[in-house]
Amino acid sequence: MVAHAEIKNLSFIYADENEEALQHISLSVQKGEFIVLAGGSGSGKTTLLKHFKKELLPIGTRSGEIFYDDVLLEGVPDLISAQDIGMVFQNPENQLVMDTVIQELAFSLENIGLPSHIIQKRIAELISFLGFQDLLHQSVHTLSGGQKQLVNLAAVLVMQPKLLLLDEPTAQLDPIAAKEFLGLLKRINEELGITIVLSEHRLDEVIPLATRVICMNNGRIVYDGSPKTVIANMWEVEKFRPFIPQIPRLFLEWNVEDIPFTVREAQMKMNDFSAISYRDGQVEQCEKQEVILSAEHISFQYEKNSPLILRDLTVNIEKGKWTALVGKNGTGKSTLLTILAGLQKARRGKVKWSGKVIHKIDSKERFKSIGYVSQHPYYHFTFDTVWEEVYERASELYGEQGKEIAENMLKQFWLYSLKERHPHDCSGGEQQLLALCTTLLSKPTLLLLDEPTKGN
Repeated sequence: MVAHAEIKNLSFIYADENEEALQHISLSVQKGEFIVLAGGSGSGKTTLLKHFKKELLPIGTRSGEIFYDDVLLEGVPDLISAQDIGMVFQNPENQLVMDTVIQELAFSLENIGLPSHIIQKRIAELISFLGFQDLLHQSVHTLSGGQKQLVNLAAVLVMQPKLLLLDEPTAQLDPIAAKEFLGLLKRINEELGITIVLSEHRLDEVIPLATRVICMNNGRIVYDGSPKTVIANMWEVEKFRPFIPQIPRLFLEWNVEDIPFTVREAQMKMNDFSAISYRDGQVEQCEKQEVILSAEHISFQYEKNSPLILRDLTVNIEKGKWTALVGKNGTGKSTLLTILAGLQKARRGKVKWSGKVIHKIDSKERFKSIGYVSQHPYYHFTFDTVWEEVYERASELYGEQGKEIAENMLKQFWLYSLKERHPHDCSGGEQQLLALCTTLLSKPTLLLLDEPTKGN
């Protein structure tokens, strides 16, 4: 049986780097499989995915062979590659190029020269399958993160691909939107027969969908097999245990055979236990601490006649405490953080830092005291290498000591081996680490993190 896609002994080194991002990778992808690539940030998942599509091949030195339908990848015609192999990235913003949903869906079909009646037919069929007719004529700029990612997926599916690649596609979505998106992927795989290769590090929702799991570490494949076999193998290695979903982890701790992956399977398995003990406990009360940042009756809207994003909101941030902002996409969490950081000004109300109105504080002093890491880490990057990002900021703050401090920070954040890599060539998790690293150089009193585990 000819593999749908096959990689033979692939190794790859990014330009200007010494360490291999991929080491002796060999695998075949059969038609109809739903493969999940698991592993931590920097394990090689994104780099491997890009090697399945010739237009996305990263710049560097590679050895080995890559085949699609028994044809060397470089020899696959451009039209076949464009139509047959689709990819969805982790940031919904990065793939959208048109103003409205229907324009976005038609864009790729127009690029390959399909007549208008075929384009209309394909879009109508796809919209019927996906069930988002009400979004068709909306501006993409008004959509939620989950809706944008759905449009990105639709823009790929309208090409009728045979192989669908997804790089942590739910990283930017709230739990509800992520679950709906993954449920749609299951339908696409089962009903349309599209082969799926998906990279993910948070496996709770995707493992039950997978027919096969590949675990990666340091650019190598360490485990490859059925979900239950791979998860059991990962349990035997301490550093892989954090990636194991909660339900199987619980049963592995109990040394239960035939581990479950879903709540339903777990409930059935629990019937095998004669008794379960519960421990009652009291919730400890935390002592109040000094308020260092406060927002008083904050209201905010992006445009004069647009809906209010924040309405008469008051919040106090106490020194030395962890404070969590929770809520689904579109509820104003990111907007509130930018206002607290002084990056945006509220339409009404005041933000105070140590009792002073935040916009009356010198901007340099404010940025030293309040660190902010965006959910889109690439917003932080202005230089061509990881080293420059950290070194330039360290030199600005510490002068001649900047070089030594930059080296130490890169080592502490496991980024030293990537110092010659362009920040945009780093994985999502590595980008988050780099943004955090540069932010912490100023030793801020308060750290504001906007969904920091996206891509980690």
